Amino acid sequence: MNLFERVTRLVDVHQLIKQKKTGMPIEFAKKFHISRSQLYNIIDELRDYGATVKYSRKHNTFYYDNDFELTDTVFWKKEVEDFFKKNLSIQG
Repeated sequence: MNLFERVTRLVDVHQLIKQKKTGMPIEFAKKFHISRSQLYNIIDELRDYGATVKYSRKHNTFYYDNDFELTDTVFWKKEVEDFFKKNLSIQG
C-alpha cells in the first residue's frame, strides 16, 4: 500500500469514527476489506496522532472521547517527528 492509499484509508476511518457510524469491529474492518487486527493498527495510529478512540458496546460504534481532528498539520507533525527520531538514532 502506498502512502496515498494509507492516508486515504486513515481519513476514511477517521470520518466514520467521527460520525459514530462504524458498526462492530468486524463490520468496520469489512468496509475496508481488511482484517480486524489491521483495523486496530489503524486505530492505534489515530491514537498516536492524539485521538482518544473508544468503543461503545451499547451503540456498536467507535467514537472519539476527545475533540480530535485529523488535519494535515497533525499528520505531518507526527511524520516529521518520527523522521527526526529515526535519523537521530541512526547518527547517534
